Amino acid sequence: MPSKGGRDRTAHNLTQTVPVVSGPPLVRSREEWASAGFAEAELARPLHRGVDTERFNGLAARQEQLMPEESDELYGYRLRRLMSRLRQLDRVRGSENEDQIRAALEDLDHRIEELRRFEQERSAAGLSTGYEVDLSSRTAAVDRLLELAHRRVPGLIAGSDAAPSQPTGSLRVSAAPFAPAPGDVPVYVLAPASIPSDAIARNVEAVAGQGAQLHLVHEPADIPRDAETAPLVINWGGSEAMPSDLVVINRPEAVRIASDQVESIRRLGDLAPRTVARPDQVDLLGSERVVAKRRHGARGSGKAVIASDAAWSQRVQYDMFQEFIPDRREYRVSVLSGRVVSAYLKQPPEGASPENLHPDWSFEQARVMPRAVAAVAREAARRIGLDYAGVDVIEDTRTGRVYCLEANAAPGMSEDTLRSLYGHIQNTLRGRLARAS
Repeated sequence: MPSKGGRDRTAHNLTQTVPVVSGPPLVRSREEWASAGFAEAELARPLHRGVDTERFNGLAARQEQLMPEESDELYGYRLRRLMSRLRQLDRVRGSENEDQIRAALEDLDHRIEELRRFEQERSAAGLSTGYEVDLSSRTAAVDRLLELAHRRVPGLIAGSDAAPSQPTGSLRVSAAPFAPAPGDVPVYVLAPASIPSDAIARNVEAVAGQGAQLHLVHEPADIPRDAETAPLVINWGGSEAMPSDLVVINRPEAVRIASDQVESIRRLGDLAPRTVARPDQVDLLGSERVVAKRRHGARGSGKAVIASDAAWSQRVQYDMFQEFIPDRREYRVSVLSGRVVSAYLKQPPEGASPENLHPDWSFEQARVMPRAVAAVAREAARRIGLDYAGVDVIEDTRTGRVYCLEANAAPGMSEDTLRSLYGHIQNTLRGRLARAS
C-alpha cells in the first residue's frame, strides 16, 4: 500500500482515539462525562424513531437558543447518532463494494462535521466539549478503500502526452431547416422517470406547439403504435431493454457505457485528458491540481478539483483522476449520427474560478467553431456508441489542443437544439422515402 502523498496524514498515521474536534482542553474526565449522562452504554443506544427523533429534531431546530441542560441533551443525541454511523461503517467496511463503503464514510463525515459545528457553539457558550470518540473504524475504512483502489488498472487509462492529429480552421454549424409538415413521422423522446426532465418537457412542449410531431413520454408503453410505421424513439438516458417494435436512437448498452465515467473515458482514449484510475498515481498527470471524478455522476455531480497531494481519505472518494486544464474554452456539441446538430459555447459567470466545474453557465449558440471541436465531438459519440449525444468538449487555450470530457446520453436540449434535431431527423427520413420511391 502507498505510504506517501496526502498533504494531511496517511490513513495509517491517523490517531486511533481522537477528539471529534480539536479545541479548548477537556474540562471533563471520562467519569465526569459519565456522571453527566454521557455513559458509554447510553451513547451506544441508537436513536429510535418516535420519541427520540422527535425530541432530537425539536432541539436541533432551536439549537442556538438552548439552555445548558438542553444543549447537553442535544450533544448526547448527536454523539449517539455519530456512534450509530460508526457501527454502520463497521458493518460495510469489509465489503468489495467501494460505493457502499464510501456512502457510509460520507454519512459518518457529515455527522462529524455537524458535531464539530455544534461543539464550536458550545465552546463559545462556555460549555464542555471534546468528548473523545474512537474513529479507528474510519481509519480502517479509508485503508480498505485504498486496498480496493490499488486493484484498479495502473498507469494512464486515457489521454496521451503526444497530441493526436486534429484538423485546423473553422466550421460553420448549419442547422437543418425546421419545417414541420402533416406527413412527418412522430418522434418520441423517452425520458425515464428516474431522470429529472422538467426542462426538456417544457422545451418539447414548446417545439410541439410550433407544429412538430414531437412528444415526451416516460414509458415505452406510453408510445402509440401504428401498424404501418414503427415509432421513432430518442432514448434519453434509459438503460433498460427496449421493445423490438420501436426504432430507437441510442441503444441501452451505449447509454450504460456513457453513464459509466470510467468505461466511457477508457473508450475515448486519446480524445480525453490524461487520466489515471489509481489514487496513488496522480503524479502521472503532472499537475498540482487534478479533476477527481466518480464513476457515476450526472448534472455536474460527483467531480471536484483537488490537490494532487490531497489526503488519502479525500482521494479514495473518487474512481478516477484527470489532468486539470485551467485555461480552457468549453463547448456543448449535439451530434446525431455523425452530424453536428447544434453547438453552444459555455460561458461561466464573470470572475468564476476555473476550479468551479459546474458554475451557473450561460450558453451562447455557436454558429462558427473550430473544426477540431466538431471532429472530436463526432468521434467521441462514435467511440461511445451513441447515435445522439450532447458532447462536452474543451479547447486548451494555451496549446490549442481539443479534448472530450464526456458524451452525454441525456443532455439538456434547448428549443433551438430540439428544432434542429427534429429538422435533421425529418430531412433524413424524407430523403430515404424519396430514394425508396
